[in-house]
Amino acid sequence: MNYSGNKPYPFSIRLFITFVLVIFSAALFSQDNFISGKVIDPQTKEPLAFVNILVNKDKQVSQTDIDGIFRITFKTTIDSLQFSYVGYETYVYKVLNKTKNPIIELKKKQFLLNEVVIFPGENPAHRIINKVIENRDKNNPEKMNSFSYTSYNKMIFTIPMDSLDKDTIRNDSDFIKVKKILKKQYLFLMESVTERKFMYPDKNNEKLVASKISGLKDPLLSLLFSQVQSFSFYNEIFHLLDKNYLNPISKGSPNKYFFLLEDTLYQGNDSVYIISYKPHRNQNFDGLKGLLYINTNGYAIQNVIADPAIEEKSGLVVKIQQKYELIDNKQWFPVQLNSDLTFNTVSINNIKVIGQGKSYLKDIVLNPVLNKSEFSNVEIEATIAPTDQNDKIWKAYRIDSLSEIDKNTYHLIDSISKAVNLDRMTRTMETMMFGKIPFKFVDFDINKLFNFNNYEGWRLGLGLHNNYKISKTFVAGGYFAYGFSDKAFKYGGDLAFNIPGAYDISLGVNYFNDVIESGSVSFYEPGSLWSDSYYRGFLIKRMDITEKKEFFVKFTALKYIKANIGLSLSAKSVTNDYFYGVSNENVSMLINDYNFTELRVGLCYSFKEKFIKTLRYKLSMGTKYPTVWFNYIRGFNNFLNGEYNYNKYEFKIRKSYFIKNLGTSSFQLQAGYIDGDLPYCNLYNGIGSYRKYTIAIPNSFACMRMNEFLSNRYAALFFTHNFGKLLFKTKIFAPEIVVATNLCIGDLNNPSKHFNIDVRTLRKGYIESGLLVNKIINTGFYGIGVGAYYRYGYYSLPAFKDNIALKFTLTF
Repeated sequence: MNYSGNKPYPFSIRLFITFVLVIFSAALFSQDNFISGKVIDPQTKEPLAFVNILVNKDKQVSQTDIDGIFRITFKTTIDSLQFSYVGYETYVYKVLNKTKNPIIELKKKQFLLNEVVIFPGENPAHRIINKVIENRDKNNPEKMNSFSYTSYNKMIFTIPMDSLDKDTIRNDSDFIKVKKILKKQYLFLMESVTERKFMYPDKNNEKLVASKISGLKDPLLSLLFSQVQSFSFYNEIFHLLDKNYLNPISKGSPNKYFFLLEDTLYQGNDSVYIISYKPHRNQNFDGLKGLLYINTNGYAIQNVIADPAIEEKSGLVVKIQQKYELIDNKQWFPVQLNSDLTFNTVSINNIKVIGQGKSYLKDIVLNPVLNKSEFSNVEIEATIAPTDQNDKIWKAYRIDSLSEIDKNTYHLIDSISKAVNLDRMTRTMETMMFGKIPFKFVDFDINKLFNFNNYEGWRLGLGLHNNYKISKTFVAGGYFAYGFSDKAFKYGGDLAFNIPGAYDISLGVNYFNDVIESGSVSFYEPGSLWSDSYYRGFLIKRMDITEKKEFFVKFTALKYIKANIGLSLSAKSVTNDYFYGVSNENVSMLINDYNFTELRVGLCYSFKEKFIKTLRYKLSMGTKYPTVWFNYIRGFNNFLNGEYNYNKYEFKIRKSYFIKNLGTSSFQLQAGYIDGDLPYCNLYNGIGSYRKYTIAIPNSFACMRMNEFLSNRYAALFFTHNFGKLLFKTKIFAPEIVVATNLCIGDLNNPSKHFNIDVRTLRKGYIESGLLVNKIINTGFYGIGVGAYYRYGYYSLPAFKDNIALKFTLTF
């Protein structure tokens, strides 16, 4: 039936239309009102996290998220939004009908008062902070039995755009070009997806699932930047990069920090206290400043903002933000971690480069059933190739799709990388960590290129080995060198076969004809390029010409023991007028050539040492426990040309530990014992490192002359304590104060057998102490300082000046 013209619809149709319109109108009027936008700092253009938002002056408030974004749904019409934030002026924004995704700029307060706040009784913030400390273990996710999650990580490097808008450079043609480029792309961009499993107390496994880095294929960099900040804000000491900061929610923190209750928010049945914190005046320690958002549900951290209390003028400065959510209504857990990096020593035309990193945690599972077999000493695995093609992973975990600036960055930097082979450069840097310079299918040994000591003078040479491009099963190589003072060539070679598996077994042979320090001691330190004795090598003068042949096997045992077992034949000749007296069948002789046949067992034990596994190497992340070394050396007489029968037992233990409010203490205890008579070359020379002016050499005796003492049994202790910046710190000048004391005692059997040397023993005990001021000059990557050691006690020298050794320090 058709209806046209002005003829009215039948009543039933009109009733149905009216009913639909009423239902539709009710739905319209009952719909929630929605608005979203972003809050930023107008100067830096950086987003402001956790800004408080009052809707229509209602008691119920909202907040921006960790990226400064707000999304508000309200039952009635939204007329106004009131924004308040610590350190910024309150701002009321009038909402208009046409408002879409507004950018809100909050102005900083002109004057931030630093006067002492006096409370009529207990500081109300202290009651809240004490509650947080009381519930710290309960809320700390790393105190749970186990958890797992997947994390999407993104980091960009760029130059702050506001720096390019300054009047002084606005018309500079170079900066106009830079600004034009940086509006289209970043300097660098990388993304990754990782899966992490945790089992209490310290079992971790983090695997790289996907990686995409502008210009690079090697995924290692993605995981390294995930280690910038501690996973949660509950430990006594909070780590930012390699620095330790006293946590504002550690025990006794109200005595160190000033807390101020800035505001109280209401979220349903819970309240959120906003508390600012900073170190008390006249308190000199490595502290943080920022904001804590404490939820009364368990007195847990809901949000935190933190950066170093005293601004660093050099190196890398980090500011962090963390956001927590109550998972399954059981456990507060981090869901987003932000890291803002400022490179004080890396700039483009004097404008500092910054990094902005974000990590989003998803698929969080509390207390999953995990087995110990799922964990090993490899804590971080970057063993997969990049997965540019794996769109499913990126779609599942990227928070937003790639923007145009993201795509431009990947496209342009990838093009540049192909032109300059940037990936090869990063592989070279990684290889150089192990003392190698890769070139096609061979690696050049850095420590064979050039060196210096007081016997050879300048030493130039060349050493190389094949790399994995030829074979992962065997490594073969050799070297030669020439000393310009002793005018002699040295050479050597080695061959090793690697057996794949968990035990890292390597079998091989080694030969060299070279010079080595007389009376030295060495311990097995796998993967070590720069040992403590590296700089001491410059001072060595007494050396022996040595021809050595050795068969060895290296392997890992009992998870944390690295072993090196070898059988060697050595022929040594002295390079001075020293002679060793021997008696044979009533005939006494003075000799200066010696033959040794030795079975050597070298062990290195690092309990719970952790590693990063890359595509090519396994990098140590160290251990928080002491590292122990042990050598057993058995010398054989009348076996394979050996002339001496003896047992050597050598021991070393090293540990550094951070003490809250005091700094870092380090010690090394070292000892050796030989049960037979031996010539000078195989005894212990005292580990001296004296020069009137020289670099400070760790774990050596700064005031002891080279080869001043001789022992066949000794024990030595090297102790240092670094107060860091606790004793002296200003905004401009913040050196590190270090105190040190070194002790040694020893003895020698039959000193009358040693001729043409002044034999001195350590029977009475040697002692020296020092004061060092590190990082007087601090570039952020290395520091230069000065110091002095003083020798006292029984072995002090008659002239005061001879007991002093002046040092300069070099720290990285």
